[in-house]
Amino acid sequence: MKRAQMEAIAARAARLAVSNPDAVDGYMTEQRYYEEYLDQLRTGDTLCLRSWIGQEIEAGCREAVEIMKMWIRAELPVTA
Repeated sequence: MKRAQMEAIAARAARLAVSNPDAVDGYMTEQRYYEEYLDQLRTGDTLCLRSWIGQEIEAGCREAVEIMKMWIRAELPVTA
């Protein structure tokens, strides 16, 4: 996955995280979520992020579906 793709996924996931009124946390700002998600994508330790997005999809969140589609496309091998 390219850096730009990771950044786009992390940015959308961070916006989704702060848009959820049930998950409002005084400590976790959009920037902190972004940094956390980007770190997870860079290291490949994405279990928490994938699980959370999966829960959002189960809850009917269309934005989570779009994020997962971006993620899947980013992980597909590039063919010429």
